[in-house]
Amino acid sequence: MQEMSAYFHEMKGTAYEVGKQQAVWLQEHPYLKKHYLQTEPVAKEAVNETKQLLRPYLPQLEEELAGFCEELQINESHLTFFFSSHLQPGCSHCVRQGNKTDNQQTVMLRNYDFSPLFDDMRLVSTHVKGLAVHTGSSLILFGRSDGMNEHGLSVTFSACGPPIGNEPGLKPPAVAGLQVYHVIRAVLDSCETVEEAASLIQEMPVASNVHLMLADRQGDAAVIEMIDGQKMVRKPEHGYIAATNHPVADQTAKGLTKHHSVVRYNLLIQALEEKRSSESLAKLFQTEYPAGLTVHNYEELFGTMRTVLFRPEEGTIDYCFGSSVYNPTYSLKAGGSLPFQEQKVQFHQKEYGPSFWKNV
Repeated sequence: MQEMSAYFHEMKGTAYEVGKQQAVWLQEHPYLKKHYLQTEPVAKEAVNETKQLLRPYLPQLEEELAGFCEELQINESHLTFFFSSHLQPGCSHCVRQGNKTDNQQTVMLRNYDFSPLFDDMRLVSTHVKGLAVHTGSSLILFGRSDGMNEHGLSVTFSACGPPIGNEPGLKPPAVAGLQVYHVIRAVLDSCETVEEAASLIQEMPVASNVHLMLADRQGDAAVIEMIDGQKMVRKPEHGYIAATNHPVADQTAKGLTKHHSVVRYNLLIQALEEKRSSESLAKLFQTEYPAGLTVHNYEELFGTMRTVLFRPEEGTIDYCFGSSVYNPTYSLKAGGSLPFQEQKVQFHQKEYGPSFWKNV
């Protein structure tokens, strides 16, 4: 068993002020700097190209980055954010739409599976002037890997095939574009509904190969499957929709399906077909593989980093850092706070045999 810290951080003010607050937070945790700052600078051309790609969709992010760099007295070319941005992990997620007849609310559930060595382990509530208030999991400080905003719009993602990135071991991007954590941040900052979010995402140049899942307060939901720059939209057909780590909409994609992904997808679909309660669905996400969706193989970059349940109509989030088999779940409103700023999280390593990684 290993213990690592997880963090909650609430930020308020202009984008520039929020950037400075991020820098102050990092100065208070200097051992984390190696994750977010690089010794070797990113080429100026790459920084400028990334800014040009981001500017139409995240116009205030440059101010946030400027405030961060001003407070730390560093050049923006040393930000890991720029190294990783110009162009990630396994997950399970689903939406079960509400039903007024049965007094049933829409819920979105997700497990994010990766490694604590490559994750911020930080939940943030962000109140930037001029943007929607939101709560989400930060990625490389400035991006988001999931979250809900004040309008109830909720968004998550899972890798669709091998994760895309510039880092060793990741698949090089097939097209020029942005990473999924930019897309999620843009959606949370500026959209109110699934329809608005889907329209924005269709405009964005995206290099990540992912399923991006959306749900809103009106009960609408969608999955946008993105592979090598191509985007295909799936909508719920029977009141639910799910995704793990293999293509569903694109039946022509080959060599992207692992055994564990099929097992988890089938578990989800069966539970949704059986019209299980929200509590029963949450239990499935909290039960260890292969009976459930929680995985503890952190050494091979496939361990559950968090389990999250979003209730868009209520605007509430149930959030567990690490595996919920070993760690507690906390509840908060979108834009709200947790009762701590730092919390120890337990990670227990386990492997699941050779069939886990088998191609099918």
